[in-house]
Parts: sequence; structure tokens; C-alpha cells
Amino acid sequence: MAFRTLYKTLFNIEIHHSYFLDDGLSPYISMNDDEKRIQLKKYNFLDYINVIPTYATQAILGNHKLVLRKGLDGFRVLSSVIEENDRFKSLRFLENDLKLTFLVYVKDYLFDNYTELSKADNRLYYFSNSKPITEADPYSYIPLGSSNDLITDEFLLTEESTRQLWFDLEQDNIRAEIKKRLDLIAELENDDVLTDEGKQIIDQSVQKDRGKGLLGIIELQMIGDNNMDIIEIDNTDPNDIKSFLLDPTPTYKLHFENRKTIWKYIKKSDENELETSSVKPLTRNGFIEIDPDTDFTGPLPVDIDKYIFPNPTANIVKQTTDVNTNITTTYSEIFI
Repeated sequence: MAFRTLYKTLFNIEIHHSYFLDDGLSPYISMNDDEKRIQLKKYNFLDYINVIPTYATQAILGNHKLVLRKGLDGFRVLSSVIEENDRFKSLRFLENDLKLTFLVYVKDYLFDNYTELSKADNRLYYFSNSKPITEADPYSYIPLGSSNDLITDEFLLTEESTRQLWFDLEQDNIRAEIKKRLDLIAELENDDVLTDEGKQIIDQSVQKDRGKGLLGIIELQMIGDNNMDIIEIDNTDPNDIKSFLLDPTPTYKLHFENRKTIWKYIKKSDENELETSSVKPLTRNGFIEIDPDTDFTGPLPVDIDKYIFPNPTANIVKQTTDVNTNITTTYSEIFI
């Protein structure tokens, strides 16, 4: 009789973005289930982001009979299991401190234009179910799939935490690799992380990957903080410790917010510029009506009824800072 390996989902990570999922002024997070399903049919997170397991995590996946599967709205990791007393035990024991780490890379060069997110040179976004020791409270854990929390600057690590995390990840990668690493970070020791030279080497290593689109890191530990666990450990028999998958399956979500901008309509033929009085969201789907009488500031052209007001694309987004107030305004320019 042929042997069939059984796989069950260990955890899910949903990756959503309001720019792609909102319908004009109708936010995805406020839609009912049927409306959400319609929006998700035309959605693929891989259009703008990619998620890649680190070299060390690739080795862990193989050694622990785990499989990474990407879908249209996120990814999941499956575990090879054995059914035992109506539960699913992982075929390979999963240690409570075992971590799976994934690098999040931006693929779309317009991502910054349509995403409400800050960037800092030597800081990375970090989404995890466990808090680094270098981070202070309050700390933002990876949002649950049932939440409507959006990704904000609260998920940015400090520079100290970014360096320590990146150094630790590189050390894990070095231990998992067969060939000797020749870059400078491979020569660092633990104590070097706090030296000026060590900081510079790590910062340069981070910047190298930032140049490839690195935005942040997803890292999940089998037993997390605050009961944010991926598995359950059964150690009732010290000679046969087991790891069981959880039911329901742990699900987490990264939901990026779409950028809101002042819409500036430019009609060069008449040398006219019209600006909306308030910001409006950038969305790929749907249409937002413009009412000249209520949406614009300042006097209107006498032939305003002949004007057509298309919605902006994400291609032209500019920021200006008032030298007196130091207030930065973000504009979408639309030539009509």
C-alpha cells in the first residue's frame, strides 16, 4: 500500500493593501464578506510585494518537513503531520523557540507613492509574535487575522534592534550555509555589534538589501508571547515530547494603508490649478466623484462645467514642506 504524507496548515499570513482592495471611498475593512470576496478575486499581493524565507529558514523548512505555499492574498506554512487522538502532531518535533523568518521585499517602484508608510535608513519593519529584548514597552505584535489594525510606524524597530536582529539573522544564515561567507558582516563577533565599526558594517549590510527593496521582516516563534503560539507542546511524557498544531489555525495579517493626498488638477492650456480642500485616498479600483462646489478651495473658472476630473494614478505624487509651519503636504498631480 502506498504511503501518503499528510500536511496541515501550521499558520497563515494574510497580506492586504487598501490601495488594491478599497473600492473608491468604500474601504475594504468595512465591507461585508461577500463584497470582500469580490475584491479579493482581482487581488494578488505578489503584484507589489514578495516574501522570501531566509537561508536559515529554508534549511529549517526542509529539516522539519515544513512547506511554504504562497496564495493570492498571502502565504501559509504547512507541516507534515500524523493524526493522534483527533489532533495533528507534527511529524518532526517543533521546538518551542524555533523561529521562521521571512524577508519582505517591495517589488513595485510606485509602492511608496500609494502606501501610507514612513521609511528610516537604518530601521526595518518587524512583524512578530515575540518581542526582541532590545525593544521597549509598549510593543506592537503582528496583528491577528481577525483585527482591522493597519501597518504603521509602530512596527518600525529602533536602530539598535534592527542591527541586532540583522546580525542574528546573518549569523543564523552563516551557520546554515555550506560555502564560507566573504562579506564583512561574516567576520563580526557578538561584541562587535556595539562598536562604531560594527554598527557601520551592519548598517551597510542592511542598506544593501534595502536597495533591493527590503521593507521588513516577518518572524514567528513556535511559542510566542501573550499566548500568541503557533503550536502546543505536550510534555506529559518527558521521554516523548510532542508538538501539536493548533485548531483553529493561527492567522496573522499585514494590512497596508493607502496614501491620502491633496488632488491638484492642472490645466496648462488655461494656466489653471485646482486643489481639493481635503485629502482623498488613492485607490486602483472604483471612482471618486469630484464636486467642484464643495471639493475645491479658491475661486473656480467661469467654464468649470466644461472640466472633467479623473481620479489620479499613483505615478505623480509630490510633497512640499512649508518653511514657516514645517507642515508637509502630499499632492497627487492630475493634468487635464
